[in-house]
Amino acid sequence: MLHLIEFGEGRHRVYLDLIKVGRDLVIYIGGGEEPHIGAVSICSQSGEPLTFSLPNHKDYIVSHNAAKKIFNETGRKTVVIAGIHVNNASKEDILQLLKNAEECVLKFKDELVKASITK
Repeated sequence: MLHLIEFGEGRHRVYLDLIKVGRDLVIYIGGGEEPHIGAVSICSQSGEPLTFSLPNHKDYIVSHNAAKKIFNETGRKTVVIAGIHVNNASKEDILQLLKNAEECVLKFKDELVKASITK
């Protein structure tokens, strides 16, 4: 499958996909060795995301931060689903995956500006 944005390589590769729903945005950020659904965040007029996480999942860190940043850039209701997993991840693996997820969001924000999908 082709992804809208990718960053990193191998087990540290993270990607971002987009579904436009009218003016609203649904974004999936996944990667690592086993992409999945670990957390969901939605951000709208309050500017502070509501975040739901499955037990024992830390993906909420990615979904919450991404939803807030993308909503603040666009002013559009934003849902972010995140699921990034690396087996037996070290602290360094986790930090690299978080960095790569952040890079995907930054690249996505740049694409939004180019496509005039900002406030």
